[in-house]
Amino acid sequence: MQTAELAHWLAYNVDWNKYVTLVDQVGDELNERKLRFDKSDLFERALELFSNQDLQYVNREGVDHIGPNGITIEMKYTDGCLFTSKKKQPRKHVADLQLMNSRGSSAGRTLPESYAQFLLICDRDSVAVISKEDLIPYVIDAGDGLKTSKLPSSAVNYVFKPGEYFPSKLTENRSYLQAKMDMQNQFLAQF
Repeated sequence: MQTAELAHWLAYNVDWNKYVTLVDQVGDELNERKLRFDKSDLFERALELFSNQDLQYVNREGVDHIGPNGITIEMKYTDGCLFTSKKKQPRKHVADLQLMNSRGSSAGRTLPESYAQFLLICDRDSVAVISKEDLIPYVIDAGDGLKTSKLPSSAVNYVFKPGEYFPSKLTENRSYLQAKMDMQNQFLAQF
């Protein structure tokens, strides 16, 4: 599958209105260092649900989803990575994305063979995709991992852009953080 085909497939097989609603609902609530894993888990798991399980969430190192025809996809979310926050203009370069943490020096390393075939780049109100082969020239050593650097926006295929989807108003605004605390207290009450 080519990148443009995957972008088209994603555009029509994922409910992106639910995605932007989720991102809006979570907002900045899970930006603390300790809570960022919850945020990524929520957004990654959501794509499985919002695609009627057409994107299978697998949560392997370097692979978050299995898509059509068994293709592998890694998902990265960074607010403001594709478009400017206020004027919604495309950035010249996608904001640098941490691709892997090597838990030690990554000097001389590149993405492993097992890394996903495609990188799904998610912003608050836009999503893009790029193939691993097109991504590799923009992967650099980040000391303790690998990250992108100066990835031109022209190198990605957009799934959707700002203004195509808007957050829905939920009848019940429930805080994820509060729900997590409630669940932990309920669990601890059994002891």
